[in-house]
Amino acid sequence: MRTSAKVAIFVLLAPEALVGCEGMIRNGPIISGYENADCIPVQSGPGITPPMRAWDYTTATSTGLTVRILGAAAPGGQIVVRYIPEGTDIVAADAGDYIYPAVVRLDRGNGTLFIKASGITAAFSQPQTWLFEYDLNNRRQIARKRVDPSALPQECQIK
Repeated sequence: MRTSAKVAIFVLLAPEALVGCEGMIRNGPIISGYENADCIPVQSGPGITPPMRAWDYTTATSTGLTVRILGAAAPGGQIVVRYIPEGTDIVAADAGDYIYPAVVRLDRGNGTLFIKASGITAAFSQPQTWLFEYDLNNRRQIARKRVDPSALPQECQIK
């Protein structure tokens, strides 16, 4: 094989190998926390165009912070936490292109937000599911893990 052909194959396969570097997990603290947290109500219907899963939920943490959780399962979809009354917005989860938020759950006792995002990557058409863990009280993402979707409970229902 000519050197130029070897280089071409490497250039094509290197990104594929990098995408797979983040191993999928089937258990661990982030999955347990997600399973035990309560579903944030999913919205879909009038006023949401086109129809999609969306979240707009306000709650208070055990430390007295009032937060509004916003997001949608849309291109560029993120879950944003708005701290009220100051109006500071922080991105709790951003899985990237074509990986959309699917479930948002809240552990009220710990003030922890769990976000499941899933979709198919654009470059290599690989399905991916990610879990994010966000600490509402300390205003920071705690973890981001690629997970095996079969290890997770059923998605929250649209009401």
